Amino acid sequence: MKTLKLFFIIIITYSLISCNNKETTHNFTTKFEKTNGSETTTYKETILFYQQLAATYHSVTMYQIGKTDSGKPLHLVTFNPNRTFETEFSDERKQNILLINNGIHPGESDGIDATMMLMRDLAQNKIPTPQNTIIAVIPIYNLAIPRKTHSINR
Repeated sequence: MKTLKLFFIIIITYSLISCNNKETTHNFTTKFEKTNGSETTTYKETILFYQQLAATYHSVTMYQIGKTDSGKPLHLVTFNPNRTFETEFSDERKQNILLINNGIHPGESDGIDATMMLMRDLAQNKIPTPQNTIIAVIPIYNLAIPRKTHSINR
């Protein structure tokens, strides 16, 4: 019986440790960084980046909040290091919400790339977290943005 208890304790401990090490399963270097600033991500790559970031870090969550003008899902990504089981937009807690709306006009991919790096660096504690503030991001508002690239922009 003691051996069985010990076995279960080892299994549970290993499971908990492997849950805490999820951060190493994804490389969150952006396409912008990998190409030394010459390329940006597509809509699909951007959404996958945020899905993986949310799956890896408890402080990041991704919501589908509607549809874009082209019928694709419109997403909202939040960074909230104080996330609880209650809704993060509760009126009971007074907190600031900073909204970053990316990709409004064609050819403006810089904000998309910069915000991906910002959210990654916040989640990985590479930069200080603003106190009492939730960072909310619309990754790409206008889906024409990542498609409208040519020789004078990414």
